[in-house]
Amino acid sequence: MNSEVIIECKKCQKCGFLQHSSHIRCIKCKHEAFDKVKAVGNAALLTYTILKAPPAEFRDRTQYALGILEFQNHVKVLGQLAPDEQLKIGLKMKPTRKKICSNLDGKEIHEFIFVPI
Repeated sequence: MNSEVIIECKKCQKCGFLQHSSHIRCIKCKHEAFDKVKAVGNAALLTYTILKAPPAEFRDRTQYALGILEFQNHVKVLGQLAPDEQLKIGLKMKPTRKKICSNLDGKEIHEFIFVPI
């Protein structure tokens, strides 16, 4: 499996707003034309939360952490954070591809998890 993680978002061609790639219109100005933007560099942890009542897919854990991180080119993402790390706002992190859980059918789900640098 390729260890390089590529994270992309959309940049509105009209107003320049950066948003998740799943949106079909700009959340800010409703324009429908976008450019793809790849996250560049490492990310800084902006905020995080510890989930102590995880969904069924995470039944092997009593808790896990989610955070919002911002890359050097201002791309922001929501992602899982490495377990058992000393989390603090501003912590420099990088994404790595790992198994995050098994779905309810037992299939392994691989996605990115942020780990401290």
